[in-house]
Amino acid sequence: MSLIKRMRKQKAVYWARGSPDVFAQFSFLPPVEVSCRWEDTEQEFLNPQGETQVSRSVVYVDRLMSLGDRLKQGELDSDVSLDDAVEIKRFDRLPNLRASEFLMVAYLL
Repeated sequence: MSLIKRMRKQKAVYWARGSPDVFAQFSFLPPVEVSCRWEDTEQEFLNPQGETQVSRSVVYVDRLMSLGDRLKQGELDSDVSLDDAVEIKRFDRLPNLRASEFLMVAYLL
């Protein structure tokens, strides 16, 4: 098993953003549990507008995600709520040396 897979021992709940309605309000798809490594750390990053922001969490995840999707630390259970989830402000996908696997990183505010 690779180092990238071994480092993701925690769980998070992930909501993918759906299509906007007629009022430009986005809905979210049903939540799914993902494997991750969740680090509550401050790290500077550039947002899509080129402005510097500071994350409150950096999350290494097991799948592709998009800006505007939401994450919440913990397991998927009956009382999980989208209201407590944090929006992804930046998402990076970095290949390993052989480009056979990718490290996927979500930055949360």
